[in-house]
Amino acid sequence: MAEADEHADLPSLERGRDLSRIYAFTDGVFAIAITLLVLQIEVPSGLTSNSQFLDALNDLVPDFFAFAISFLVIGSYWIRHHRLMRMVREYDQTLMAVTMFYLAWVVLLPFSSQLIGEYGSEVTLTTVFYILNLALIGASLTLTIRVIVKHRLSDPKYEWELESGFKSSAFVSGIFLLTAPIGLVLGGWTPLLWIVLM
Repeated sequence: MAEADEHADLPSLERGRDLSRIYAFTDGVFAIAITLLVLQIEVPSGLTSNSQFLDALNDLVPDFFAFAISFLVIGSYWIRHHRLMRMVREYDQTLMAVTMFYLAWVVLLPFSSQLIGEYGSEVTLTTVFYILNLALIGASLTLTIRVIVKHRLSDPKYEWELESGFKSSAFVSGIFLLTAPIGLVLGGWTPLLWIVLM
């Protein structure tokens, strides 16, 4: 009888309260993604003078610009996800699935960043690809919030914050999508438009 009671207290495989593994995995993915950004910037080779070094740095300006924008994006989404998960008191399988969906677009960002850094001013479709990547990160975070609310995984006292976060994430994703056609014209300079619109 005691053994039966002990098993009855065990969390269901479908739902539980130990969020530590979700935190650890998510933080690890973000750390790798943000590190990969700088690895996309190639160190100039064959430098023999200061003037060559300055010329090489000038050639890398688009890569550094893409790095800076993507670093800010990944950092801001990590902060938002961190704040979101502080409101969550338990998980279920759906939350784990949408978290994986969210992280899939996060780890794609270094690739998208390299595309816009190398080709953003010439092949403007790479900017559209980058914008869609950002929009999908925002949309998947919006979906995550929706699951948390619908499945009642959060502390009830955070209902207003979750509603606000849902609207904010949807708004940011919409901004990205609205600027996608403009990205075909502005190319790699489109992120400056986001700053103005936000």
